[in-house]
Amino acid sequence: MALLASGACATRKQAENIRWLPNCDGRPISGLDPEVVARTECGIVRVPLNHLKPSLGTLDLDITRVIARRPDKRKGAIFANPGGPGAEADGFAVLLASIWKNYADRAGGEAYRHLIDTHDVIGLTPRGMGSTKDSQLVCQSDELIVAQNDITEDRSPANLMAQQHNAAVLARGCASQRLTPYINTDQTARDMEFVRVLLKEKKLNYFGNSYGTWLGAWYAGLFPEQVGRMVLDSNTDWTSTFQEASLIQAPEKERIFERFVAQPAASRPHVYQLGNDPKAVRDVFLGLVPEVRVALRSDNELYSSAAYLMAARLLSQSLRETPDKSDAALLARARAHRFSPDAGVDQSAKSAFMHLLTLIRNPEPWNGLVPGPLKLTPADSVRSTVLCNDTPTAGQAFWTDRESRYATHYPVGGSFFQAAHCAGWGAQPLTGVPLKRLKQVDSILMVQAEFDDQTPAAGALKAFKSLPNTHMTLLKGGYQHGVSFSDSSACVNRSVGDYLAYGRKPERYLICFGTD
Repeated sequence: MALLASGACATRKQAENIRWLPNCDGRPISGLDPEVVARTECGIVRVPLNHLKPSLGTLDLDITRVIARRPDKRKGAIFANPGGPGAEADGFAVLLASIWKNYADRAGGEAYRHLIDTHDVIGLTPRGMGSTKDSQLVCQSDELIVAQNDITEDRSPANLMAQQHNAAVLARGCASQRLTPYINTDQTARDMEFVRVLLKEKKLNYFGNSYGTWLGAWYAGLFPEQVGRMVLDSNTDWTSTFQEASLIQAPEKERIFERFVAQPAASRPHVYQLGNDPKAVRDVFLGLVPEVRVALRSDNELYSSAAYLMAARLLSQSLRETPDKSDAALLARARAHRFSPDAGVDQSAKSAFMHLLTLIRNPEPWNGLVPGPLKLTPADSVRSTVLCNDTPTAGQAFWTDRESRYATHYPVGGSFFQAAHCAGWGAQPLTGVPLKRLKQVDSILMVQAEFDDQTPAAGALKAFKSLPNTHMTLLKGGYQHGVSFSDSSACVNRSVGDYLAYGRKPERYLICFGTD
């Protein structure tokens, strides 16, 4: 049993050790570099359910450790978190070690060779997601999720009512679970400190991506004296709230559409044939049939691609002209259509057409909630819960108003807000990252792309400016979420590798370009 109602002494005794398993069966690491997998250990660590009240019981977390390639020269460990909240960390730790090994074999890879030779990589699965069933958070209830259309496209009273109903069911289904009060970033940050002590690491070195930056900042605010080298990539604005993090995504998507679709297409009208000014290109998007617009919004790589917009226009025309035409006939029309005189663009648009047709014929639930009795995966449950437990949010009237405004002002970005269900959260949330002592930390390196529709640069720069001792490496002109180790910039990779391996900081504000 993962939750034990026992005395403080018994709880401390049970939480003292990590139980290393004989193998990593069941962990998501198969298919990765065999040599890295061979030096990977998997275990279960028992932590206090509530670090501030250890007598309440315990909770099991999964832990994965990639052992340094040269144990005789080992210098420490690097904890890693991929984001989410609710992304699993087991495979991420092994993936990072595999990427670093690959970089080590390249020209100029000395820093990464030193990194993998001398440092373990630690993945600690977020609380609520461990392999021990009693330690898993599952948001569920007998209340029914009802079918709902994209709130940007369908502002009818019936659809608005369905959206509000589903948000309330989700909130109640998460808030009512016994683990819910303890699923938050404050407890997760304390889990990292607890494990750091168990592993006898002098400092907590850390690489966090996306939500992992929020977690890293929270840890640093709680334990500034324990922070080692910390790299935060694609940063959530830790000076703000998850409500604001939800609201800034749609405006950023509009900016990305303008920069990477409207402007390039308008500058080469003979190639893309979408119009000769950005407004004309935008009008193409606005003129699509609703289900095709929904499909474009369903993935960041789709709405930001001129080839997908070209395909979307033809698909919309076909659906208007012959709504009963078979899929085979639609595909035949696309194959015969000349999207562009450029052979590469033409082929990309043909492939995009096939993908979009598949999406509209097999649509995913707009809000990710399947109609029927509510039951989420542990990962989705942790995500939905952390968003509401970490920071306060406004009520339903606020979100309804924002949905209407965004449908009008940001039609490309849309009106989906990840934290909107928190309007129905009954519990008292925390107040966000503890900022007071965070300013003491002088060992944070932030990495950020200029364009990022999940964690926009505007929020990252706001967080950066709040910490005078922090450094930032910015990928200028780049559209990327997760910049480090993406091969988008050798300059970024040097900056991050030199810091993690040797502690060599770049200049306070370093600008990198492309693959330089």
